[in-house]
Amino acid sequence: MAKTLIIFDCDGVLVDSEFVYSRVFSEVITKYGFSISTENFIKRFTGFCAQKCREVIMLESGIDIPIDYCLVHETKLKKAYETELTPLLQPLLESLENLDIQRCVASNSPRSHVINCLEHTKQLKYFSDCSIFTSQQVPRAKPAPDLFLFAAKEMGFSPENCIVVEDSLTGANAAIAAGMRVLMFVGGSHAHFEWYRSKVSLLGKPILSNCYELSQAITQTISLK
Repeated sequence: MAKTLIIFDCDGVLVDSEFVYSRVFSEVITKYGFSISTENFIKRFTGFCAQKCREVIMLESGIDIPIDYCLVHETKLKKAYETELTPLLQPLLESLENLDIQRCVASNSPRSHVINCLEHTKQLKYFSDCSIFTSQQVPRAKPAPDLFLFAAKEMGFSPENCIVVEDSLTGANAAIAAGMRVLMFVGGSHAHFEWYRSKVSLLGKPILSNCYELSQAITQTISLK
């Protein structure tokens, strides 16, 4: 049996960051004249990179948002993460480590953000420096398949031997386009809305609510190969 690579998204999968991120982002962007609630931000922009959010909001509203607005956003976000950020899959990562199952991270977020989040939640030790991939390394971010295909190639795996763990339609559609199997993880705070779970269920992929369920699903998916 061919070995399997588990590809994890970061925000909302490895770390419970999406709700905090959405709240801080909505606060920052409201100051530029675009009023949006935390829930509506989650509904519209989960899985998008910060610059993509900026482009969409500017196109839709005509409001001029400085290209360096991310610096303000990142400063406020870092402060919020210091007290609010928590891990979501540490027991699973420990199990994969013990079983010597290959894994990596593929995120639309900047590399520094991913590393800081994993370090803060004590999960960085489960990933080597060369197993963390971000959209800055490829021509197109998710929902394009580029990042997942790049990560698989760099890790030495073909797409059919990869399992992607995602929380958003943006990420899931990227994985599907890459020809990879997808597991939807809805254990983050942002995914507790009923509409959110209904939305991701439309993909017809397994939906897992906690670390234990995800672990069981990974084991089953590997055994069915």
